[in-house]
Amino acid sequence: MPRIGSESAMDILIFGTISASILLLSSIGFSMTLKTEGFINIAHGQALLMGAYLALWLDGLGLPLWAAAILASIGCGFTGVILNRVLFKPVKSKGILVLLFTSVGAAYVIYGIVGALAGKRMLAFDLPPMRAWQIAGQPFMTPYEFAIVLLAIVSALGVHVFLTYTWAGKSIRAVADNEDLARVRGFDPRRTSDIVWFVATALAGLAGVFLGIVGSLHTQMGWQMIIMILAVTVLGGLGSIYGVMLASVVLAFGIEIGLMFVSSSYRTGLAFALIIAVLLVRPGGLQSLWGGGKTRTH
Repeated sequence: MPRIGSESAMDILIFGTISASILLLSSIGFSMTLKTEGFINIAHGQALLMGAYLALWLDGLGLPLWAAAILASIGCGFTGVILNRVLFKPVKSKGILVLLFTSVGAAYVIYGIVGALAGKRMLAFDLPPMRAWQIAGQPFMTPYEFAIVLLAIVSALGVHVFLTYTWAGKSIRAVADNEDLARVRGFDPRRTSDIVWFVATALAGLAGVFLGIVGSLHTQMGWQMIIMILAVTVLGGLGSIYGVMLASVVLAFGIEIGLMFVSSSYRTGLAFALIIAVLLVRPGGLQSLWGGGKTRTH
């Protein structure tokens, strides 16, 4: 995540917006799988790791960064479908704890494979330097950062349109609410599950690419981000996609404001302090502002 040095209102606006954009893409898919599959997928954080390193590899082959990012995202999406079919579906009947520990195992396997192939050293995209745009003589965002924010907004709107107006989106909402009833109404839970895993993991992979662009690539990315993703999910309301969207913004800006007073090493502590403060007032999370405390997919 971006870090604040000498804080100002402009710093908070810029870094908060970029952080919120990456958290948004990271957390939407996590919330989708939590709601439809019914368990916390710890391996979701490693999708960011896969996306970042796959894009870096493709970029090294000579592909434009935008093409590398798209292909890496799609590759992560298909990997998510495969992981679901090979690892999670066979043990789904065993219960939530088995699924949880399976996801932890999958996370370590992905982490180990990436570490073995790429090494433990920090890496970075070979990007041509670009000056930040200026507003009233003050540096604002670089074109890279603006593209990240814009694509995050477009992706969030795309998810809203997808869930609200498409057959696949309605299927996801129906299966999330009641799988047996959804099957009676003609929705295929297996196909729906594949769609959820593809979309969720693809968005996370894209978030990983963005995280690498604004910072550096290292093998701890997945572990660091899954903590923040869990924080956003709890703050937004478990399984609430729109709650997660709002929580990403609230948490990102809350952390950046907090960093005016404490060291950046307390970033995670600030996140959970903010969660506790919100949950003391709204035990159902931010989604209870419009959902009456009931967790909803839409």
